[in-house]
Amino acid sequence: MRVRETIDPKASMWAWLAFDLWFQRTKRGLSLAQVGLIVNAARGTVSNWEAGRLKPKEDHMKRLDEAWDTGGHFARLLWYAQTGHNPDWFKQYVQYEESAEVFKIFNGKNLPVLVQTEAYAQAILWMAGRIREAEVESKARMKRQSVLSTPEPPYVWIVIDQEVLECPVGGKEVMRDQMRRLLDIGDDPRLSVRVVPRAAGPHPGHDGPFQLLKIAGREIAYAGAQLGGRLIEAGAETASLGIKFDQIGALALSRDDSQVLIEETMRAYE
Repeated sequence: MRVRETIDPKASMWAWLAFDLWFQRTKRGLSLAQVGLIVNAARGTVSNWEAGRLKPKEDHMKRLDEAWDTGGHFARLLWYAQTGHNPDWFKQYVQYEESAEVFKIFNGKNLPVLVQTEAYAQAILWMAGRIREAEVESKARMKRQSVLSTPEPPYVWIVIDQEVLECPVGGKEVMRDQMRRLLDIGDDPRLSVRVVPRAAGPHPGHDGPFQLLKIAGREIAYAGAQLGGRLIEAGAETASLGIKFDQIGALALSRDDSQVLIEETMRAYE
């Protein structure tokens, strides 16, 4: 099946970019290999760009714009695709999780997936009204935690608000087990959970949860929102979220003091 029959340019900015790469190449009567020579990439790489299976880099699109005298068309499309909403963002994000070297996570309302117990995950999904898929989804979340047990696990730095500990998700037993889970991982030198105390007052994280992932020297981000989220793969927004994470972290308790607070909170669930 031809690319133009499998890629809907209205589906997303990435799909538009993939379609235009195919359209402009075939309009000029060029082969995949010929375009590969222009942008310094393999024939298969160009084919994957056009099929939406692989995402080009900025230098590739700049070379193509210069060669085809497009006035920067492909570089602009790439920029919008990287900074805009992608309907398939979650699938891409999970793939990034698997190869991330560093996670920086802020959650203000609940614990992030990487440290949830299965019972806590199910309770969160129930609260969100996702009752039918809660069991399957919670098991999928547990599978995602396998990134923490690889031979070279990533560094994971998590900052949460105190109210996350105090919100009785799923009841006392679920919360007691969840607090124990947080205490158990406290001995892992690569994994840190720190708590912003209520006394800190308003802070930059009140806009919503977000995560930063470092992959092969590149940083991408995820910003949470109602009914979905947004994957940010380049641009000033990623750097801005990095600064915001540091600002929130400056208000958080130390790792040891956070452990003490978690222990105190756990006793409230007995």
